[in-house]
Amino acid sequence: MSVDEGFQIVPPEPAKRPGRSVAPLVIGVVGAILVGTVLTLLVSTFWALIAEAGGSCGTSDDGTSLGPCPRGTAWMLPVSIVSLFIVVPAALLGVARVGSRRLGCLGAVVLAAVGIFPGMAVFRWSHGRTLAAVWQARPDRPMTVEGLGGWLSGPTVVRGRFDRLVGYDVATGAVRWTYTVPGQDVLCAMSRTAADGVGLIAHGAESQPCSHVAAVDLTTGRALWERTVPADGGSTAINADVIAVADGMAALRTAHSVMAVRLRDGTPLWQDKTADQCRFATVAAGHGQVLTTVSCVDQVPEIRALDAGTGHARWTAKAPIRGTIANIRPLSADPAVVWIQESGQRGVSVVTSFDETGRARASIPVDDGQRRLDVGDHGFRATPARDVVLQDGLLVAKAQLPGEKYRVVAYDLADGRLRWSAKTGDFAAIQAEPGRVHLLGDATWKPGLWALSLRDGRLNYLGLPRIADYDDDPLFYSTGDRYVVLAERAVQPGSAPVAVFRAH
Repeated sequence: MSVDEGFQIVPPEPAKRPGRSVAPLVIGVVGAILVGTVLTLLVSTFWALIAEAGGSCGTSDDGTSLGPCPRGTAWMLPVSIVSLFIVVPAALLGVARVGSRRLGCLGAVVLAAVGIFPGMAVFRWSHGRTLAAVWQARPDRPMTVEGLGGWLSGPTVVRGRFDRLVGYDVATGAVRWTYTVPGQDVLCAMSRTAADGVGLIAHGAESQPCSHVAAVDLTTGRALWERTVPADGGSTAINADVIAVADGMAALRTAHSVMAVRLRDGTPLWQDKTADQCRFATVAAGHGQVLTTVSCVDQVPEIRALDAGTGHARWTAKAPIRGTIANIRPLSADPAVVWIQESGQRGVSVVTSFDETGRARASIPVDDGQRRLDVGDHGFRATPARDVVLQDGLLVAKAQLPGEKYRVVAYDLADGRLRWSAKTGDFAAIQAEPGRVHLLGDATWKPGLWALSLRDGRLNYLGLPRIADYDDDPLFYSTGDRYVVLAERAVQPGSAPVAVFRAH
C-alpha cells in the first residue's frame, strides 16, 4: 500500500474579499450634486446682495438702516454657507470610492454642474423673477426741477414740468416730441388723465392768474387749440382737478362757471354757471358725465353731475355733513365718488358714492378706529398720485393699521361693506387692471411688484423691477407686458424721471 493511498490534497480556497458597500458612493454622488446646488445658491444670493442692495442691507450695529435685503436672502445665505460644510465632505467621500482619482474628480465636476439647475430653481422660487429695465430716461436738469404730472397715452408716456412736456416712446425710450410752454409762462395745471390722444394743460405768467388753456396732441406734441379763460384770481400756483377731459370733450373750471369745449378743436359746447355767492371748487370728467362741487356762502356744499354732451344737470346732492364747510375731492366722475372732509374736530371724513339719480349709496369712513384709508393726493402737484383705485364696483385703497402695519382693503361701492382685506406691507403705488390691481413696492424699503386679485384679495409676487430708485409716490401705469414709472424728482445720478420695465 502506497503512502498516498487514501489521501487527497485539496488546494486551499482563496480568501474572500469583503464586499464593497455602495452607500458611500451614493452619498458622494448626491453630495456632488448638492455642492453645485449650494454653490449656485450662494453665488446667486451674493450677487443679488451686491446688485440690489449695494453689498449691505438690514440694520447696522448702531441702529442705522442699510435698506432692504433682497427677497429670500435672509434664509438662503446662511443655509447655503452651512450646507457647504456638509455636502463638500460627502462629495469627497464619493471621489475617494472611485478607483481612479482622475475619473472620480471628473465625475464630481459633472455632477456639480448638474446641481446648478436645481440651485437656480430654488433661488428663483425664493427671490422671485428679476424684471429687467427696458429703458430709463436721463436725470432732469437743472437740479432744482421737479415733475408736475404725467400721462400714458397709447405708445407715448408724457412727463410734465414747469416749462415743458416731454413725450417718450414706451417701446424704445426715444423722445418723440417736446412741447415748450409758450413765452415765459409756467405750467400750472394738467388734466388728471388724457383722452383720445389729447392732454389738457393750463399755463400763465409767473405770479399771474393761470388763465391760458391748451390741448396738446400726444402723438405729435403740437397744440391743437388754445384759449383764455376768465381769471380765477390768485397766481400760477399748481392746482389739480380744475381742468378735465373725457369722451371727446374738455371741461374747464373757473370761479363761477364750468365750460365744455370739443377736445380736438376747442369749439364751445355748453356752460354751467353758479349764483353770485357761490363758487365751483373742482371738476372731474368720466364717461358721459362731468362731476363738479359747488360751495356757497353759509350753505352746505353741493355735488353736481352734468351731462357731458349737453351740460344739463343730471342731479344735485348736498354733501352729507352737518356744517357748511368741507373740502370735497372727486375720486371718480363715473361712477360718482367723492371724498368729503368736513371742517372741525367733529367733522366727518368719508368716501361717498352716488347712484345715477344722486342718491348716496355707500358711505365709507376714512378712519373707523381700526384702519385709516389713504385716499389723499401725493406728489406731482398737477396730476397727483393716489393710493386708491376704483375698479369692478370696488373702492380699493391702502389702509394703515395701528403699529405701522399696512393692508389693501376693498369696499363695495354699492353698500359700503368691506369685501376683503389683504396683508401687503407699505407700497409706493397702485394701478388697476381688469380683475386685479398691481402694487409697486417702495424702492428704498420693500421693492418689488405684486398682483392682487380683486375677487378675493389674493396676493401674488411677480418679481423685482431692476430700475433706478424712484420717489415714494410715483405715477405708475401698465401697457401690455410693460410697466411705466414716473418719478417726481430725478436729478441725482442713478435716478430716472421715466423708467419702463418688462413683466416677462
